[in-house]
Amino acid sequence: MEFSYASDDIRELAKALLNVQRQLQPAIKDAVNPFVKNKYATLNSIMDCCRSVLIDNGILLVQHQVPAEPGYCGIVTKLVHAETGQYQAGLAMIPLAKNDAQGFGSACTYGRRYALSAMLGIVTEEDDDGNAASFPQEKCPSRRTSRSQSSTAQKKIPLSQILSSLNLADYIPHYRKYLEQLYGCPVESMTNEQYQEQVEILRECKGSPLAMRGLIKTLNPYRKPQPIRQ
Repeated sequence: MEFSYASDDIRELAKALLNVQRQLQPAIKDAVNPFVKNKYATLNSIMDCCRSVLIDNGILLVQHQVPAEPGYCGIVTKLVHAETGQYQAGLAMIPLAKNDAQGFGSACTYGRRYALSAMLGIVTEEDDDGNAASFPQEKCPSRRTSRSQSSTAQKKIPLSQILSSLNLADYIPHYRKYLEQLYGCPVESMTNEQYQEQVEILRECKGSPLAMRGLIKTLNPYRKPQPIRQ
């Protein structure tokens, strides 16, 4: 069965989601990454940020697992307008860092929080330190924001550079095609959350052969030559 990303008409849902985005506040970073020592917002924090706002605007949130290829966790995130039944949905396939129950649970939680943040445009209380964009041995400038002051943008480590450090430089053009299809925008227009999501996936690949194989398997279809149009 083909996955449906939205109902034919989403006008009422769009009106309700507009009100949701007017009321949303940034999610609080309530945990620390033990590897790079940066703070991030857990799934609990993301849910606390949006649950009551969605309910107040008559929107049902559903997140559930779906069958996926070996080595992946499939997560569907669906927003349903309770009055009309109009919906929008997203499908995320998350590579498993470990092929066991713990790895599956971690991938599920990871997929749920990033998918939900992306669908609702949720941001965290402060931007991630630049160290989160590198491996533990690397350093880069930090970047912080506050609600009352605009942030000063700092240069992020290019995803292509991180891919090269994994000895996957040949995959860079195919990785760009994958990201453009995944997020529906040029790589340069990715949000900070989308960028950080990819950084964490690439970091997992550095320490996990299984995750590395999953990434290569994901990118291999983009290496196929495109048919020549007459």
